[in-house]
Amino acid sequence: MHTQDIQTIVSAARETADAIVGARQWKTAEDASAMHDVIFWDMLAKRLPDANIADLLSMFD
Repeated sequence: MHTQDIQTIVSAARETADAIVGARQWKTAEDASAMHDVIFWDMLAKRLPDANIADLLSMFD
């Protein structure tokens, strides 16, 4: 998969997590942040099942 395709998937996952988390009120900012992370990484795991997290992070450094 090309880097541009991966960047598109990452961007879409981030936007989706932002929208879902932003659609409700949270008791704490930490809860919202934790849920954002869960949604984001779950979406990436589903769309990029063979990707290594370290490799993904290195692409965007």
